[in-house]
Amino acid sequence: MIHPYEIISKSALPAFRAMVSKRLTDNYDLTQQQVANRLGVTQASVSNYARKARGMMLNLEVDPNLSKAADRVAEVLSSESPDQREALRLMTEVCDYIRYNHVMCKLHGDLEPGFKTEGCYACVGGLSLESTTMKLKGSF
Repeated sequence: MIHPYEIISKSALPAFRAMVSKRLTDNYDLTQQQVANRLGVTQASVSNYARKARGMMLNLEVDPNLSKAADRVAEVLSSESPDQREALRLMTEVCDYIRYNHVMCKLHGDLEPGFKTEGCYACVGGLSLESTTMKLKGSF
């Protein structure tokens, strides 16, 4: 049995970090080392995101809310003195959104073929209805 938080930590979070990493390098001209420092990962991880060797099990770009969230996190982390607590809060909100909105269900079914994801409610536990939408600060 694969726990939803395992899928978050091994697939969804790297996919989201890859999105933010791309935005920081493409839109804000940060180096891979600068991106790594701001995301709290290694430069090798950022290189793997860029080469699409990591963070590609889920395509989160198809969800406009997640795309906007990646834009916002990149914006927060792009400043000279990035607000890492705000970035962490936003990324935690993204993980809750991914879990609550069943973004990982297909991947879960692919990773664990015997597990019936249809009708599963494991990802809903413990979250309020407000978690179906993200409360990102700022305008888009």
